[in-house]
Amino acid sequence: MQSIGVIEAIYRYPVKSFQGERLSTVDIERYGLYGDRGYAFIDHTRSTDASRSNKKLNAKFVPKLLAYSSKYVADRSGNEFPPVQVTAPDGRVFQWGEELFEEIRAVVSPREISPQKYSPEHDDLLGVDEANILLATDVSLAELEKIIGVEADMRRFRPNFVIRYDEQRPFEEFDWIGKTVHIGDTKLEVYKKCHRCSMVNVDPDHNTVNPTFLKHIAKHLDACFGVYARVVRTGTITVDDPVYLSD
Repeated sequence: MQSIGVIEAIYRYPVKSFQGERLSTVDIERYGLYGDRGYAFIDHTRSTDASRSNKKLNAKFVPKLLAYSSKYVADRSGNEFPPVQVTAPDGRVFQWGEELFEEIRAVVSPREISPQKYSPEHDDLLGVDEANILLATDVSLAELEKIIGVEADMRRFRPNFVIRYDEQRPFEEFDWIGKTVHIGDTKLEVYKKCHRCSMVNVDPDHNTVNPTFLKHIAKHLDACFGVYARVVRTGTITVDDPVYLSD
């Protein structure tokens, strides 16, 4: 195995398309990070036929969702995910309940939505659309900042793990596809580049939109930043854990 760096940051998103929480350690389950997108809203406006039913509300269509942040307020226990707390952009705090649901319905109107709470025993990806885990590196972000000409907060790209890379080789993670990343007792198989959408244009703190980000990523990186991985072996990952790569 080749040593490639250490875990610099861990991000989890309790509610899909809301801002998430930064962790020091996390359990990796078969679907990805424990509790990642454990809560979501179903967008019935997108359910125009049976093959497109059960579509999850996405900030790609409603960027204002990214002004809300979410976090778990208890440790894991039992057969349900812990209670979640949501903070509105004006500082109001909501629990997962009808008051929050009415708030979000007003934000996304005229879309018709309903709340969805997943279970740790769920067999699929919970509220994740496609992939278990998103990986990014600090050197790739630094190079992207040079390309765009402005500072970029990694939270724009909503990774689960940020790797502090040993080498100054930006975008080398694209070459990891088909390889295995080892972190602690966890094994992840990298299988796909992450094709970015307009969500990267939204500032995670101020909810302002700057189309420069996606424009440059599309022009210079074929609209990709970061890589997707699926879980091969479950375990626990902690900040500063060494990261290894194998064929």
